Amino acid sequence: MIIKRLLPRLIVPALALTVTSSLMAKSVHVSGPPSPGHARPPLQINVTPSTSVYYNPSQIRHAYGFDQLTASGANQKIAIVDAYGNKSIQSDLNTFCSQFGINPTTVQIIGNNTGTDTGWALETALDVEWAHAIAPGATIILSVANSSSSVDLLNAVDAAVNAGATVVSMSWGGPEFNGMANYDGHFNRPNVVFTASSGDSGAGVEWPAVSPYVVGVGGTTLHLDSSGNRTSETAWSGSGGGTSSVYSEPSYQTGWQTSNRRGVPDVSLIADPNTGVLVYDSVNGGWFIVGGTSASAPQWAALVALANELRVNSGSAPLSSLNSLLYPLAQGSTTVPYTVNPAYFYDVSQGNNGGYDAAPPYDFVTGLGSPVANTLVQALAPSTQNPNFSISATPASQTVTAGANAGFNVSVTSVGGFTSSVSLSVSGLPSGATASFSPASISGSGTATLTISSGSSTPAGSYTLTITGQSGGLVHTATVTVIVQAPTGPDFSIGVSPGSSNIKAGSSTSYKVSIAGTGGFSDSVNLSVSGLPGGVTASFSPSSIVGSGTATLSLTTSRSMPRGNYQLTITGTSSAASGSVTHSALVSLRVR
Repeated sequence: MIIKRLLPRLIVPALALTVTSSLMAKSVHVSGPPSPGHARPPLQINVTPSTSVYYNPSQIRHAYGFDQLTASGANQKIAIVDAYGNKSIQSDLNTFCSQFGINPTTVQIIGNNTGTDTGWALETALDVEWAHAIAPGATIILSVANSSSSVDLLNAVDAAVNAGATVVSMSWGGPEFNGMANYDGHFNRPNVVFTASSGDSGAGVEWPAVSPYVVGVGGTTLHLDSSGNRTSETAWSGSGGGTSSVYSEPSYQTGWQTSNRRGVPDVSLIADPNTGVLVYDSVNGGWFIVGGTSASAPQWAALVALANELRVNSGSAPLSSLNSLLYPLAQGSTTVPYTVNPAYFYDVSQGNNGGYDAAPPYDFVTGLGSPVANTLVQALAPSTQNPNFSISATPASQTVTAGANAGFNVSVTSVGGFTSSVSLSVSGLPSGATASFSPASISGSGTATLTISSGSSTPAGSYTLTITGQSGGLVHTATVTVIVQAPTGPDFSIGVSPGSSNIKAGSSTSYKVSIAGTGGFSDSVNLSVSGLPGGVTASFSPSSIVGSGTATLSLTTSRSMPRGNYQLTITGTSSAASGSVTHSALVSLRVR
């Protein structure tokens, strides 16, 4: 992993640094090569963060198509295996989620998570935060090894699998060694996928990424346009890769390369620290720009969790032996050498890692390439799905004054031909609040409006509501947040829909004006409109509203009135012994 501190000056007194001459201009290693029998996280600190580009979760999700998937990793367990751990991981993840608007989750910790190794602490923060960013619905298991020894790390791998992990991410590695095949039983497990970083020192092969039972993940340099779309992706110079001196070529690589040895990596994802990702780690002091194949391995693990969610929903088992599925999916031709199928992979074919060039179709820098996640995830799920449904709600949160209403759109999506009725309910309401759905149930796919009506006595605070959809034995949930603010006194708000209207001269249109009283407001609100052009007549029905209610503003235009766009101000004014209260709303009128 390569990191850049988001500070005007670099403060790293607690980190053990080993400077390499090839990286002096940009970065320094955190901890040197591992001692025999030990692994290291590929960590580096970049000393020129002001020259870099960095991305947040929504940008990465959009760049690779994760945002086009409804799957979130629900009911799946992603295991992060690291040495020593990070004592602040839960609070750091909460900060990360708050910064980027991601629903938080509770990290399930196995082992002693009180270590003080700063390099592994930052590695742990990266792995947990970015696995959660890509698969926010999955459970994150942090399995902490007692040390960086291979024995302890493998014990932590086994503990994670025993805890129910369906995919295990290993952002660490060391040189190949004789006898490493004896440890393959740790990675050859039914219904569990293992991903591992290929390294950050350029050409060279690292274990465990080289194991034929592990998906070795290399790294790329990713460039996006102003809209977050992927414009180019090239091989990152630090991406580890090459041919094994121990393993022969596995059958799934036949036809892809001609070395007759196991080639790594298998796949790739963003890793260049100069187009890095943001990570929060309070152990080392806050926000960092992070790179290295340590960033790409946990995101590939999250991709697997998304596919597993779809598989389980359809009645299939979680993935196993992922490489035996990835290579056939990537095959875009029947003749050797194969071409990469662009429906599932971006064939990264430019750049090098100092020993190998990236080139079509497979190479020892980026493997098959980077995922087109929105199609690859679907392809990894079975084509025949059992009938099911998913549920979601927008917006994620609403803020209201006590006594006012909050509205949410609830969507039910059919999966596998599901056509049954889904009944809707909500829990977690604050005191004095009520809820209603319109409609109360949905058949197959559709939407409903959830209205939360707070009472004038509803206590101020933030409330997480759980929306439940149930059809027979199928139950799915979504969560939203209602933030209730204390009323400042009797008042009202005004709203108008639609926000704009487009009509021909000589015709009529109308707007719905809504008055919502809060804090016990019960006065009469008189309605008026200003900004009308010549040739337009207006009328309200009714012309005033007591407390809360709706009125219709009708506009009639003459055929001779000037064409153009007009902004109208609709005003509500109440008169009371305590003084006049006025609120306005803007709408537009286009006359053509």
